[in-house]
Amino acid sequence: MPFSISSVDGVMRIVLSGTLVPEELVRMADALIEAEAAAAVCPHRVTDMTALTRFEVGFEDMSELARRRRNQPPANPIRSAIVAATPVQLGFARMFQTLNDHPRITIRIFPDLDGALAWLAEEPPSPGE
Repeated sequence: MPFSISSVDGVMRIVLSGTLVPEELVRMADALIEAEAAAAVCPHRVTDMTALTRFEVGFEDMSELARRRRNQPPANPIRSAIVAATPVQLGFARMFQTLNDHPRITIRIFPDLDGALAWLAEEPPSPGE
């Protein structure tokens, strides 16, 4: 699974493509932890899964990814948008969303990048709203 991580307009963009394999999932998690550690403020992010064509990971792999996320929480609350266009992509996105229950991370799944970026650009509600 080739992946790229970049920052565009203050949003961390993660793009996944090809085949999703456990080893690359770990490499991506390590790269995200490193990028977050280098930032003064942890940015919102969008993970684009639409170029993934094959999945060679299972529940245990996704559970381990979520465990790593819980053990390395972001420094501040973040929004994480996942773009998933096919039923299989959506299934893996929902699995990660369900397993990742960190209070500083709000995850939503979108069928397209435009919707995901619009949500990330919204102002969060004020406390008590």
